[in-house]
Amino acid sequence: MRKAFTLLLFLISWMLLAFLPPAAPQPAAPSSYDVIAAVNALRENYSLAPLTTNASLMVSAQGHTDYLASIGYSNISNGHVGADGTDSRDRAKAAGYPVTQGVDVQDCWAYMSNTAPISTLFSDAEIWNDSIHMTYILHKYGIDVGMGVTEKDGMVYYDLVISYSFGTSSGGGTSSTSTTPLPTVPKKTTTPQVVPVLVSTPEADGSIRHVVQAGQAVWSIAITYGTTVEQLQALNDLSPNVVIYTGETLLIRPANTPTPSPTFTITPRPPTRTPVPPQLAETVESNSPVIDLPSLGGLDRATIGLILVLVCGIGLVLIIMGTLRRGK
Repeated sequence: MRKAFTLLLFLISWMLLAFLPPAAPQPAAPSSYDVIAAVNALRENYSLAPLTTNASLMVSAQGHTDYLASIGYSNISNGHVGADGTDSRDRAKAAGYPVTQGVDVQDCWAYMSNTAPISTLFSDAEIWNDSIHMTYILHKYGIDVGMGVTEKDGMVYYDLVISYSFGTSSGGGTSSTSTTPLPTVPKKTTTPQVVPVLVSTPEADGSIRHVVQAGQAVWSIAITYGTTVEQLQALNDLSPNVVIYTGETLLIRPANTPTPSPTFTITPRPPTRTPVPPQLAETVESNSPVIDLPSLGGLDRATIGLILVLVCGIGLVLIIMGTLRRGK
């Protein structure tokens, strides 16, 4: 009896497992190399050289995301500050990256749900789609890159570390040919705020001009106005990767070209003939003499005419009959 009961429970359990829907697979967090590939694809769209993956920067970035995940996103006051108050340069040096004269190291950090795609990092204005982060990602003097990705409690923590060469020497042991000192990328101490782009009102001639505000970039202005970076560069004679300044005026749309109005030639119409109204038979003039027949007992002209026709007909018959008698 016990064996039969056990077998029955086994069959019921097997049937439940067979007919229950399979559990949805948990989305896997993107790898560090996936994010680096997305960064280099974005740089390629702006004709920038790809960043070279560097082992020391990979170690530095991964250590920082592990730290951020350990304290939790709700306890992060400044994601650029690591354990013991370190910054991106300190962590890169500690990992063995040669931060020499003319070389700087910056990082972009973020956290988001493990269900969010990588593209969210670059499309969301609250993450990296703002002028400051894009300045780092699309910097023309970027050389090496490291990426850290750590998943914990349904959240994924990211840290993108990029090194820049400013003319004396570059990270990774390669030398730069530039001899002009270049300004370093400004150091971030707090999470940057998004600088919105307000659309300008078209002028009377249809043109649109935008005055650059602090924190705005060519790419963010192009997105707001529904145009492209290439079109803005062409309209304003800007070279690729040029830096725009606060207060600078950019032409967004040129003035409308007036379309010449067609000239109409007025052709006079020929004079219209005045139609002659139809006349009744009684009113039509005739050259034949009109015989005024006397009125007989108040008879009208038609009746009198009929009587005359009958009289003539009778007379004609009498003449024919008389002729026939003579012939006999």
